[in-house]
Amino acid sequence: MRGTNLGKGKASEGLNYSFRIGGKTVKVRTSWESHPKLYLPIQKHTSRVIVLRTFPYPPVIGDGVLTDLEGVEIGVRTADCVPLVLIGEEWIGAVHIGWRGLASGIVERAVEVISGYEDLKKVFAFIGPAAKGCCYEVGEEFRDMFDDLIERDGRIYMDLQESVLRRLRKAGIGSVGVYERCTVCSPDLPSYRRDRTSVRILTSVRKP
Repeated sequence: MRGTNLGKGKASEGLNYSFRIGGKTVKVRTSWESHPKLYLPIQKHTSRVIVLRTFPYPPVIGDGVLTDLEGVEIGVRTADCVPLVLIGEEWIGAVHIGWRGLASGIVERAVEVISGYEDLKKVFAFIGPAAKGCCYEVGEEFRDMFDDLIERDGRIYMDLQESVLRRLRKAGIGSVGVYERCTVCSPDLPSYRRDRTSVRILTSVRKP
């Protein structure tokens, strides 16, 4: 079935959206501050997934974080790339996914790592706002890397949310929620492609 559309934020307030599932809290927000219990990786468009078993833990290079620690909030920052949250019975994950990450297999790697701790049939995935096929134009070189591009009026576009959704399903994740908003054409959301902004959406998840 199609991933669940989880709604839209209010333009006057930016994005401040949260929900709870399986006792875990997911937050997607444009206004946020770091705090002692928040762990953010150093994002470099890699396929590396960090398994966080102790905390505090120094920030290291990686584009995914998985943990089973209680009370620790893990997250990723985005401004066109896809924020992905994975929620199992005990383990949670946050993943940053741009086209480079897609090409290098970050989605498949994150699913592979969490499958070592959780039954994939019981894992829920949440896909946050990102650049979509309405706006995200790419070059001819993308044809060599992706087979799910969109051609329209002689131009090539990519829908990052849809690409992540397809890969999740292929990897064995059946339960997926999608917050269907395009960052590029939503003026209340930060978009690096549109504005070259330094502002980022924080998408995070925490166990009680």
